[in-house]
Formats: sequence, C-alpha cells, structure tokens
Amino acid sequence: MNLRARRVLTLAVGTLLLLFLGLIYAYSVLMAPLKAQFDWSVSGMTLVFAISIVAFTIGNLLAGKIESAVGVRPVYLLGAALLLAGFVGSSLVDGPSALTVVYLTYGVLASLGIGLVYNVVIPVVTSWFPDACGMAQGVSLMGFGMGGFLLGPVTTQLYTVLDWRVAFVGVGVVFSALTVACSLILREPTSDELAKLPAAVPAQSVGGADAAPVRDCGTAQMVGDRTFRLLYVFLFMLGSVGMGITGIGKELPASLGADALGAAFVIGFVNVGNGLGRLMAGTLLDRLGRGRTMVGVAALSVAGTALLMASLVLGSTALMTPACLVCGLAWGAAVVCMPFVTRTEWGMANMASNMAVVNTYSIFGAVLGSWGAGLLAERLGSFLPVLAIMAAMGVAGIFVALSMARAER
Repeated sequence: MNLRARRVLTLAVGTLLLLFLGLIYAYSVLMAPLKAQFDWSVSGMTLVFAISIVAFTIGNLLAGKIESAVGVRPVYLLGAALLLAGFVGSSLVDGPSALTVVYLTYGVLASLGIGLVYNVVIPVVTSWFPDACGMAQGVSLMGFGMGGFLLGPVTTQLYTVLDWRVAFVGVGVVFSALTVACSLILREPTSDELAKLPAAVPAQSVGGADAAPVRDCGTAQMVGDRTFRLLYVFLFMLGSVGMGITGIGKELPASLGADALGAAFVIGFVNVGNGLGRLMAGTLLDRLGRGRTMVGVAALSVAGTALLMASLVLGSTALMTPACLVCGLAWGAAVVCMPFVTRTEWGMANMASNMAVVNTYSIFGAVLGSWGAGLLAERLGSFLPVLAIMAAMGVAGIFVALSMARAER
C-alpha cells in the first residue's frame, strides 16, 4: 500500500472507531430504559456521566504509560476487553443496587476502555499527518463527537424491538470486536515511512510569522509551562459547560414536554455540534493559530448557553435545537484545542502522555459540570441558574483565550 493510501486509511479507520466509541456522549439515551425502570434521579444519572468521564480520563493516562512500555496493540486489546466487560456487566444489574453497579460497570469499566482506545487512536492518526495535524485531529475527533448523535436515535429505536439487557450485550460485543479489528490497521508509521512523510508545518502566530520550532517536552516540563496552565483553565471552563449540558441531557427538552424520541433528537444536536466543531476547529487552528480560534470558541460557548436560557424562558424546543447545536460546536472546538496545542507546543515524542495529563481537566469538568449541574438543578428546581453559571464560565474562557493570544504574538 502506498503512503498516501495508508494515510487515508488510517484517518478513515480511526474516525470510524471513534465514532462508535462516541456513544459515551449519548449516555442519557443509552441509560434511558434503566432510568425509567429503576426510577433514578437526575443527579444519579448525571453522576453516571461524571464517573464515566473520570474513568475515561484515567484510561487516557494509562494508555500513555502502557503504550510507552509495550506499544499500541496491547492498549487496543485491553480497551476491547474492558468495553465488553462493562456493557455485559451493566446488562445484569437489578434491584436497589442497580445504579451502584452501573457506576462500576458502565461508569468505570466501559469508560476506562474507551479512554484507553481514544488516547492511542489520536496520537497514531496525528503521527501520519505532521503536515496537517489540526485537520487530522479535527476529522477523527469529529467522529467521536458525532457518535452520540448518530448512534443515540439508533439506540432509542433499538430499544423498541429489543430488551435493553440484550441491547447492552450487543453493544459490548460489537464495540469490542470493532476495536480489535481496527487495531490490525491503526499503527504508527515505521522509521522508513516517517522519513517519507511531508514535513511538519510550523504553527502560525497571530501576526503571521513562523512560530518557534516545536520542542519535544516531557510531562514535567510541560506542566511547568504557563501555556499549559492557561490551556488547562480554558478547557476546564468550556469543558464544564459541554459536559454539564450533556450530563443533563434529555432532561432539558423533556422539561419542555418533549417525548423520548423528540428529546433524544433535540439533545442530539449537542453531539452534532460537537462533531462539526471539532472539524471546524481543526481547520481554523491550522490557518489562524490557537489564539484567535480559542477566543472565538469561548464566545460561541457564551452564545450557546444564552440561547438555551432563552429557549427555556420561551418554552421553545424549536429554539433549543439550534441552541444545543451552538453549545456543541463550542465544546467540540475546545476539545480539538487540546491535542493541537499539545502537539504544536510540546512536540510529538511524548504526545500520548502529555495529552493524557492535559485531559485530566475532564475529571474536574465532569464533576462540576455534569454532577454539579444535576445537583444544583434539583435543589433549585430550574435549569436556568445552572445555564447562567455556564455562560459566566464561557466569559471567563474568553479572557483566558485572550491571554493565550497575547502570548502568541
């Protein structure tokens, strides 16, 4: 296979695999029959998502360690095994302990597996595109973001013909088998292939001049960098908003009277935006640099949450649909800033480990944004104060992005 075909195949297979694993973002649809059967609260549901994001992030960290020690193939296989165990284990839950067991099976095991696989797919895909890392990351991460929208309605329809327990087993088998199959294709380039790949294009500064050559930094050096601290805060702010809205999930349109399928459709536009935002940001980061792109992303987050508030005040699911899209665009675009800045600021040599450390912002974002949003909405009996806080976090994100833009000049 020639080099160009191998690059295209790697990008296509990586995107396909991440699309399926992106079902993690449609958790409220996936867990809908369990919530109904076991009468779980909103905060109980959002805690499922918070735990899954924490486990996903830990999986990222473990992937970097395992990949450094024994290569990428064992990471894929371990991820596949955990996915199968998590979904099959969730299919067996029953009684008062059901929610606790789901925390452990889906929340920890399956999500840990997704985190492992995710954090080898992104560096592997990136390694084949030194000349367009933003584009490659944007396309593959678009698959991850779009997974919830594409598979959420499919899952809802699946529940009309299959018992949810059977569906869970089927998802576990299909996802684990797909991971193993894709592991046969997704690999890093050999030394000969690396020598033939197009040269890396330096990131452009805001003023248009070439940036300083990319350094290959270890994790300790990266953590001591001011850019790391600014990026971490930026991702926490915007990630908390995105995960908060996803964590609340179907409850937002349901509060306006939408039925199960309608609610899944409306909230699914967060995932549509999530996917499109990743593709959009990948292109903009390559062309505009990180500073201007990140300022625009934060402003988009503020606009999205403001539209969501307006949709609740007006009682309009028609307005909520584009509001969800805009919120998703901002969240997806913010996520792509993570691998882009990691690659262009601290190099390719330790990208898997470095990206995993940056991605620990998800732990705090999930706990505050998802579980915290659910608890606050329950206490106050309204989603409006939660969304107001999210809008304020978007505003804070604008100021952080401006600081990064100034450092880029």
